Amino acid sequence: MNTRHAAVRGSSLFRRGAVRTAFAAVLLAALSACTTIRSGIERQAAERNDIIYLTLMWHQHQPLYYKDPETGLYTRPWVRVHGTKDYLDMVEILERYPDLRVTYNLTPVLLTQLADLTAGAKDNYRARSEKPAAALTTEERWFILERFFDANRNNVIRRFPRYAELLELRGDGSPESIERALSVFTERDYRDLQLWFNLAWIDPDYLAEQPLSALVEKGRDFTERDKAVLFDEIDRILSRIVPAHRRLQDAGRIEVTTTPYAHPILPLLYSTNLAEKGDPSVVKPDWFSYPNDAIAHLRKSVELYRDLFGREPRGLWPAEGAVAEEIVRLVADAGFSWMASGEHVLAVSLGIGSFSRDETDTVIEADALYRPYIATGENGEKVAVMFRDVRLSDLIGFEYSGTPAEQAAADFMARLESIRQKLKADGKPGPHLVSVILDGENAWEHYPNDGKAFLDALYRALSESETVRTITPSAYLSAYPEQRELETLHRGAWFSPDYATWIGEEEENLAWNYLGRTRRALSSYDMTGRKQTTPERLERAAEAMYFAEGSDWFWWYGTDQDSGNDEYFDEAFRALLAEVYIALDEPVPEFVKVPIIP
Repeated sequence: MNTRHAAVRGSSLFRRGAVRTAFAAVLLAALSACTTIRSGIERQAAERNDIIYLTLMWHQHQPLYYKDPETGLYTRPWVRVHGTKDYLDMVEILERYPDLRVTYNLTPVLLTQLADLTAGAKDNYRARSEKPAAALTTEERWFILERFFDANRNNVIRRFPRYAELLELRGDGSPESIERALSVFTERDYRDLQLWFNLAWIDPDYLAEQPLSALVEKGRDFTERDKAVLFDEIDRILSRIVPAHRRLQDAGRIEVTTTPYAHPILPLLYSTNLAEKGDPSVVKPDWFSYPNDAIAHLRKSVELYRDLFGREPRGLWPAEGAVAEEIVRLVADAGFSWMASGEHVLAVSLGIGSFSRDETDTVIEADALYRPYIATGENGEKVAVMFRDVRLSDLIGFEYSGTPAEQAAADFMARLESIRQKLKADGKPGPHLVSVILDGENAWEHYPNDGKAFLDALYRALSESETVRTITPSAYLSAYPEQRELETLHRGAWFSPDYATWIGEEEENLAWNYLGRTRRALSSYDMTGRKQTTPERLERAAEAMYFAEGSDWFWWYGTDQDSGNDEYFDEAFRALLAEVYIALDEPVPEFVKVPIIP
């Protein structure tokens, strides 16, 4: 090539490159202008209530299942099996619905157990499943016959003929039926049951793919080699949960929020006297007040979130939606810009007692409920607060499971439309935000096929809607930062304007007193005076203390909630208290050994 030709060609290339660059700049400017125009058009539509916003938040949480100190095994499998059945597919489903924006709350107590499992920890159900069926002891066979049918009978077990056959062979689960089953179950039966308990707790989408689909098709007469295939796939699913959430959040598709570290009732850590201010008739335990523990739970949740998701969290779901004006400063100081609770808290905060609904089940005070509010801390700190619509949330969580999927989704969309029409008829200027917040795991066992048909019908309807826009809370507040301010934020939780589920009954108060005695023992240690210990021991004791402050133990004490095995949670709670003393190299006091549940 001669130099002149090369120069001309280079000049031509340069000109074409410049044209491309200029065109790209014009295109980007046009796209930016379109986005601005679209945003402006959407804002005007929202102000006229031609559209309303929906924030849909799935709360993913499991209690801390303590490890057997002798075996090192988790004593319950529920983090693992909800990991394979719910946590991954609940976020991966959004790949089919790119226009949806959904929020997921992943609690630190769940995330720490997931991390432990992906690092190789196991639960005792898995250990008994992996053991060769021919080597099972009588105690292990009894355990398998008693516990390996812990699943919904109709929607889980009876979906699989061999699993249902084994249930019939076992009987009703009474001691007498298990005694009979011990004499009739063969090695083959035990092995099939070992696999089916774990297979049935895997999401149907993954069961339809290899290598699990081959196991489902095989159905019976499993081999010990089949177990290796199954548990390798289980490990692979668990390892994908956090990365999937991070990937979609980084892509702007979802928002991931967090909860104070060990899922405590934050206002009650601040002071149990706040229970009386929420319910003057409550019978209180001895005073417990450790605001610094509340701060630590918030700080540790931020640190864990930052490590896992590579950014700072913006949203907080306080455990059980428990809020109070006194914690606003703590939440703001931890770096959160918004948190959420229930409509009962807002109703009392506004002085209207409760929200009322008309003959169509539509909230009459719609303009008051369907928006965020700004709560102010004692030093002027500002935190936005969302309040869940209890009816819409509970329909998904508890009622739609018995309704055909398309009908249920249509009903949900009709209710959103009734809200929009109500706001429009009342002449209330928007934008408005409907908050639907509920457990993202417990409902699906009660739906046919793990709720697949319902979620697809709902997400498809939301994607196609001209009047509903899904949005994350942070995106909403970024677009509409100016919100009404609350004069006071009442004390309460996601379903009641008080903390009665966690304090006030005899068992609950005794647990608080146990907690207080142990916390005071820990307080006698520091690095500057009084009792001395090593930093490592102090950290280990504090970690056990934080987990003992979690709300899950107090949820099951008393008569207002029943797990069917409350003694397990009582034992786990007291084991954590004992761990505080053990970490400090102190004898475990006798009161810790005394069951709280009679």
